[in-house]
Amino acid sequence: MNKDDLIIIGVVSGKHGIKGLLKVKWFTERAEGLEKYNPIFLDDGTKYILKIRFKNKDQAICYFEGVNNSEKADLLKGKQIYAKRSVFPELKNDEYYQSDLIGCRVEDNKGKFLGNVSAVFDYGSSPLLEIGKELVVFNNDNFPLVKIKEKKIISKYDFFGDIQND
Repeated sequence: MNKDDLIIIGVVSGKHGIKGLLKVKWFTERAEGLEKYNPIFLDDGTKYILKIRFKNKDQAICYFEGVNNSEKADLLKGKQIYAKRSVFPELKNDEYYQSDLIGCRVEDNKGKFLGNVSAVFDYGSSPLLEIGKELVVFNNDNFPLVKIKEKKIISKYDFFGDIQND
């Protein structure tokens, strides 16, 4: 399994009941997206077929094939759920997934190198890009141009906190 081909789509937040069902916080657009990307993988490379039984508030109550008791379900709490990038829908030319931003070169509008995107964090409002030691809100105002095929992002800023601007 190539870890570069995996994208996180959720996390197991705990067990539900005594028959091995699991509570899953989904990072897909809708809970149903979890099933769409089967088979799913956990951090350790274990592969499962996931079936959603129902939703409870902001959690999907899921069955993982082979997890049929409370003890097995307990072992999966906190595990991140991944899907293969290759099963994601193809996007149009100017569209991209947030994970595509990782590794992009960030430059100002004059071409000055500002850093590389090392991570993307999305907690529900605006995504944050980690560039060097900085977390910067990723939006059109801060980053007016994204050239995903070139792995380049243009920033409206000409420096970040850990780069000196003389």
